[in-house]
Amino acid sequence: MTQAVVEVGARLRYDGRVWTFAVLEGVRATLVSDEGASAVVLLPYLFADPSFEVEGGPAPGRVPPFGLLEALPAEVRERALAWQRHVREVETGFPDAVGQGAPREQFDPATRSLAQRERAKAEELTAGGWAASAATVRRMRARYRSEGLWGLVDGRAVRERSAVGRADERVVAAVRKVLEGQRERSTGTLVRLRRRVGWLLEEEYGSGAVALPPASTFNRLVHAVADGQGLLGTATQRRWHASRPAPPFTPTVALRPGELVMLDSTPLDVLAVLDDGVTGRLELCVALDVATRSICAAVVRPVGTTSVDAAMLLAQMVVPVAMRPGWDAGCPCSGRSSPTSG
Repeated sequence: MTQAVVEVGARLRYDGRVWTFAVLEGVRATLVSDEGASAVVLLPYLFADPSFEVEGGPAPGRVPPFGLLEALPAEVRERALAWQRHVREVETGFPDAVGQGAPREQFDPATRSLAQRERAKAEELTAGGWAASAATVRRMRARYRSEGLWGLVDGRAVRERSAVGRADERVVAAVRKVLEGQRERSTGTLVRLRRRVGWLLEEEYGSGAVALPPASTFNRLVHAVADGQGLLGTATQRRWHASRPAPPFTPTVALRPGELVMLDSTPLDVLAVLDDGVTGRLELCVALDVATRSICAAVVRPVGTTSVDAAMLLAQMVVPVAMRPGWDAGCPCSGRSSPTSG
């Protein structure tokens, strides 16, 4: 992800005004406006302000949804990464973000127009067995600009599939309502269930307004609605399923940085001399951001992690290095600061 760098003399926007970055003292920045007004702002507060923007700096990068990408099949993920390289080569002449060497002749922005590069890429992909036209390349470029790497993922692989397919939602709701209503009653047949669903639909929407699917389709729909919810089976089984407590663990998905952070410890295959002179094994305690797979904080300690170590991890995340007392005195570069640090 490209990061903008703020240094003394930079022009930036903050609080609806244009400022010049005049002085940097530790974590305090002195800003001077064109009208001669001055302001002293803490860097974390400045960088977190929604109006903050560096004039002439690159647009804020998009953090790829690593958690979702890793949940995709390997071939789908590899194809999205391949499209990323192709799109970058069309736009910049280089398939990677580093941009080393010289671009290939047919993708050199200095000698080829964007339309020519799109056609060249389409021809290259077609020769490689991909069904891609210049319009396809153009569409993938637009998706990459708006959604990042996730926009290059094949939509068929991430499309949510419903257990009931394309069944009429009114019929599905009626089936679920009838099944719930007979939880305490004796076990009936699918024929009786279909008859009750038909009566309910006529009562709510009128005669003939909602057609019931054929018997075979209806039976499959009932099983799709009831499976896993204990709505079929004997009355004893249904009551037992209804009395069970909710499961303690549910699947979670983190899409944004900091949305879900996991704390864990793992033993290291390392022996160290401890404070008392005795050798012992070490443990690594880590706070891991689930969405980006980045390490927020880490502590190495003797085997036997305690709640104090968890508190240390939280302290490191809340008070990063750049905000700790004495950091500015030991900082080797007091004239530059990155807005994404900390």
